Amino acid sequence: MAADRMKRVSRAAPCPVCGKPDWCLVANDGSAAICARIEEGSIKKCGDAGYLHILGDRHDRHDGHKRIARRRHLLKRVTGVRGQAKDFDAMAQQCQVRLTAERLDGLARALDVSGKSLRRLGIGWDGRAYTFPMTDADGGVIGIRQRFPNGGKASVRGGKNGLFVPAGLGEDGRLLVCEGPTDTAAASDLGFDAIGRPNCNSLVEMTARAARNRAEIVIVADNDKAGRYGATRLAHALALHYPCVRVVVPPDGVKDLRQWLRRGLTAETLTDVIAATTAVKLKVTFSRTPIRKGVRR
Repeated sequence: MAADRMKRVSRAAPCPVCGKPDWCLVANDGSAAICARIEEGSIKKCGDAGYLHILGDRHDRHDGHKRIARRRHLLKRVTGVRGQAKDFDAMAQQCQVRLTAERLDGLARALDVSGKSLRRLGIGWDGRAYTFPMTDADGGVIGIRQRFPNGGKASVRGGKNGLFVPAGLGEDGRLLVCEGPTDTAAASDLGFDAIGRPNCNSLVEMTARAARNRAEIVIVADNDKAGRYGATRLAHALALHYPCVRVVVPPDGVKDLRQWLRRGLTAETLTDVIAATTAVKLKVTFSRTPIRKGVRR
């Protein structure tokens, strides 16, 4: 199909196959689309542009193929139209299905973490980037973090920041709180229950709720000024609710937990470091307003 007979999709006229407002092409007469994301139902691949889908006969305008494709792939999703809420849980599940074993293995090798730990975090692929679902304190998916092959990071538009929570966590005992999904994967590789925050200064209240019933919370900070400050701030907030809260910082020259693991950190060593770290002590101060004698109101 000639390029001059195709037009780029937009927010006002999204792709009729995947429902996205970018990357894809649709024929001017609506008879076909080149979807950059979905192969199922296509008749051929059009190079790097994507997969060619026939949407209906241009004479009788039959659009059964289009309806079937949209019903199959967008059952629980929206198409990016303003005013509608996206179903990030369904979106995350679709991305998980699209992630191939080869892509997963490649990222695991690049990050020096296991594919198993990345899978526990619900990793997926959206056609351009790896995806990590972000959840609220009760486990509902409220946003998706993207990690591009070049290392760039972004979030899917319309979502909210949430926690990175691996599947299969225990319900009590020690919990590590890390920064980002890849440090959380590193903690899982070491055998610890762990959750991740999207950055070092976010979601204090949500983290406190997600850590309920834990006897000990260990915040593993990034080894920089912002990371240490954010970890200390979170620790003081958690100490209001939990009996034992500690902050662990990687040794000098080590940026974060994942790099620490890469340099030979073992579960036994980290356990010893935690045990040697003093728990945060909650300080409560009271101010007393002096009563001035002889003052009439």
